[in-house]
Amino acid sequence: MQNDKQCLSLGPLRLQVDPVRAKTYALETGGDGLSAPLTYPAIWLTEPGLLKIIQELCQSQDVIPVHESQSFYYSLELTLGESYDLYVLLKRVTDPSRLIIEATIKTTTNELVATIETILRLVPQDILKAKA
Repeated sequence: MQNDKQCLSLGPLRLQVDPVRAKTYALETGGDGLSAPLTYPAIWLTEPGLLKIIQELCQSQDVIPVHESQSFYYSLELTLGESYDLYVLLKRVTDPSRLIIEATIKTTTNELVATIETILRLVPQDILKAKA
C-alpha cells in the first residue's frame, strides 16, 4: 500500500537550555532540577515558529494531533544555559495519518548532541464530533 509523504525542513533554530525552565521542567517530571532532563527538547517543539506550522497543518487538514510516541538519542549531554542549533524535518504521512517530527540538536560548533523523533497521530475532528 502506498504511503504518501509530504516533508518540510526547518532550521537551524538557535535555542537555549533555559536554566530556570529546565529546573522547573525537571522538578515537574520527577528530576532533581540540577540538570536538563533528557526530554527537555520537547519544550523546543512548542517554539512559536514551529508550533504555528504544526497548528496550520492540523487546521488545514481538520485534524487534532494526538501524541503517539517520542524518542531521544543522545551523543552529548545538554548543558544548562548553553545554546544549540535545532534542525527539524516534518513528515506528513497518510497511512496511517501522522505527523512525524524528526529533530537533530547540534552544538553551535556543529557537534551532534541528540536526535529526536516525535510521532503525532492526526485524528479527524469529525470523528471526535460524532462521539460527543
